[in-house]
Amino acid sequence: MTSQKLKKIMEGDKKYLFQNYGDRLPVSFAKGSGAYLYDQEGKRYVDFFSGIAVTNLGHSHRKLSKVLHSQLDRIIHTSNWFYNAEQVEAAMLISGISFGGKTLFVNSGTEANEAAIKLARRHGIEKGISEPEILSFSNSFHGRTFGSMSATAQKKIQDGFGPLLPGFCYLHYNDAAGLEKELAGNRNLAAVMIELIQGEGGIVIAENEFVCLLSDICKKRDILLIVDEVQTGMGRTGKYFAYQHYGLEPDVITLAKGLGGGVPIGAMHSRDGLVGLLEKGRHGTTFGGNHLVCAAAASVIKEISGKGFMDRVNKTSARIFGRLEDLKKKSGIITDVRGLGLHIGIELNVQGMDYVKKALEMGLVINCTSEKVIRIMPPLNISDRAVKEGMDIFEEIITGEVKQN
Repeated sequence: MTSQKLKKIMEGDKKYLFQNYGDRLPVSFAKGSGAYLYDQEGKRYVDFFSGIAVTNLGHSHRKLSKVLHSQLDRIIHTSNWFYNAEQVEAAMLISGISFGGKTLFVNSGTEANEAAIKLARRHGIEKGISEPEILSFSNSFHGRTFGSMSATAQKKIQDGFGPLLPGFCYLHYNDAAGLEKELAGNRNLAAVMIELIQGEGGIVIAENEFVCLLSDICKKRDILLIVDEVQTGMGRTGKYFAYQHYGLEPDVITLAKGLGGGVPIGAMHSRDGLVGLLEKGRHGTTFGGNHLVCAAAASVIKEISGKGFMDRVNKTSARIFGRLEDLKKKSGIITDVRGLGLHIGIELNVQGMDYVKKALEMGLVINCTSEKVIRIMPPLNISDRAVKEGMDIFEEIITGEVKQN
């Protein structure tokens, strides 16, 4: 039964907010601690969603909160007209966990991808391509602004907004033969943009053969390889970045979500040889990389770089995958379990939203994408206790059996 407090919030939502997210799930969270969320009435939930892979360190993380409070008391924003010590530190740390290069800070993942699109276009034009093209893949998701939406090869995202930005072409994901043909024959290609795990596309993982072929051809043809790490970055897959599972050397990576632990920040990180393509006046942002968000990013990177942190992520991953594989054998509705680290997809042979709603009623926050794929993306530092609580609830909603403690 909806409480009076929640009812008032819901009424205000309908009255004052755009309804572009459709009907929200019937809960309003008031606070969080670690891997737990609490609603307006104090009911506790296990968070297996992390705000779409954003709160990688959980809620109210002690060190991150201390950094944010301290930064708020000193300075929040001055603009990119001035030197910014927090920005320098965050960029240095990104280079340290990825590859040597330079970072452009923005406010979101879609803005990071917009910057990468502009960089790719400039790269093509500098090569003498008058109408440079960028290749992306079916069921990808790169954002909802016009450039990133045009790179997103999903009609449901693109339809209804008139002409898309020209200069994009699409191929089927994991189609090595089609990739080889396209990259060999299209002389206008300036860049390829790829998610190595398609999150919104249903936790679909790029095959090694496909990725190796892509990397080899891009190097030979001087085609930029842009890896969208917006959802997969910052330790989500058990390594700092998904590309590190493949031994890749991307030209550009784009980041956001987990980078700030909850504050809005995005980044494009590119190898040094490309930075001259966005010289003075070619790109900018008012808020991007301000003192507050960069202090948060530096704190997050230091935490996930700590001794044993990634080992812990991978041990937790193994526990969850083990239980899911057992559940798959006895459930009758799970057709596949896939993912890397704590970026996990459970494909069902039925629609998934009913299970998301049931889980919420029982105190577990999960998500469904691609209609039938349940996503599990808990905080990277989730406790064993919270893992067990969450998995017990998930098992109960899938099997209908109450787990005995």
